Amino acid sequence: MITARERWSFAAGDIGWNFVWQSIELYLLYFYIRGLGLSPQVAATIFLAGAAMDWLVDPLVGTLADRAAPRVPVRAWVLVGGPLSVVLLAAAFTTPPVAAAYLPVVVLVIHLALRASYSLGNIPYAALTARISARPKDHLALTGARMQGAAIGGLIAAAVYALLPATTGGADFRDGALLLAVLALPAFCATYFGVRERVAPTAMRREPLLHSLAGTVELVRRSPALRRLLAVIMSAGLAVTVVNKSILFLFEELGAPRLGFYVALVPSASLLLTAPWWTLLARRVGRGTALTIAALIKAGATVLALYLGNRTAVVGMTAIAIVAGCGLSIMFWSLVPAALADCEARMANEGCAGRVYALSNIARKLAQALAPQVIALSLLRPELSTLWGMAITAAIALTVVLLYRPQTPGEVVGPMLDEGLGRDTA
Repeated sequence: MITARERWSFAAGDIGWNFVWQSIELYLLYFYIRGLGLSPQVAATIFLAGAAMDWLVDPLVGTLADRAAPRVPVRAWVLVGGPLSVVLLAAAFTTPPVAAAYLPVVVLVIHLALRASYSLGNIPYAALTARISARPKDHLALTGARMQGAAIGGLIAAAVYALLPATTGGADFRDGALLLAVLALPAFCATYFGVRERVAPTAMRREPLLHSLAGTVELVRRSPALRRLLAVIMSAGLAVTVVNKSILFLFEELGAPRLGFYVALVPSASLLLTAPWWTLLARRVGRGTALTIAALIKAGATVLALYLGNRTAVVGMTAIAIVAGCGLSIMFWSLVPAALADCEARMANEGCAGRVYALSNIARKLAQALAPQVIALSLLRPELSTLWGMAITAAIALTVVLLYRPQTPGEVVGPMLDEGLGRDTA
């Protein structure tokens, strides 16, 4: 059984990672459009290019982490990618001293470097869940603690950006990004020094790197549990991201742009406050059922917000949709170890934790890359409200969850789950 101290040492890493990611998720698109003056099309294209970078880098990092795992602790990657990513975060929120014609190119290069450095540390960090313990109950506890760490990081980031922007429109995020870069470093150190990797990784076959990368595709082909999980991560992740990225634009539409900066605190605050309740619900009814409940609530809330339309209803229903999005995120991340067990059983117990988490992150980041396209479409068509994108993507997520729900630990093929794990099928 892992200790509370170790759970929170692990969670500290996601505090640091969410200083970076919530800055990208909630504010960077807005900064590109309102702060740097890029068109919505160009800004959305930069985010799409960043996702394409992730599709290349994430499998590479996952494969390298799996190949090095017997010799290099997984948590060691956090001390490399973490500091590098916060330096590039500060650069991303700085106006480059270049002519307007070159601005999109410089912004693109910084954005790609930021995404690559984030992947370098975050993919192995996520794989730590399966290396700290082999027990599904511990996986759920670690995921819950990690989500609370993510919430604390996102809440601090949102508070910093709400309080520090110097301009009336709130598009100057440079000082906030610098402060968050400094605060992230001790969080990464806490994870490295505070956790134990109890589950020894299985060594990969010694083969050329390109063959190992090709094996990543083979994982998807062989494992139905992984395919189901990736479909849910992509659809649910899109619904969650569209809501989060729409907040500032939505409150511009409602005539209260400054209020949007304070509503942007809600995603992290709700994750911090509701993560224990979502975890408790999952223990009571099972993770698959909890996932379905969250998808139903999110779809219902966004449709009601669109139907009612007034400011009070929109604020209330958006808050409920955000809370439901927290449940979706907690549930699908807690199910990754089950998909990993299925993959390792089908691959003759070959170690593949890094690659499974890389694929999960690719699915999540693909959703995050598609979200700006949805938002940009609504910004280009004044008659469309960002609420339409929120409602449509929530309905898609609900459909996928109902028709293609991920498998839980008790449903995967891996009999290896039974050893030392109890009978947890949540």
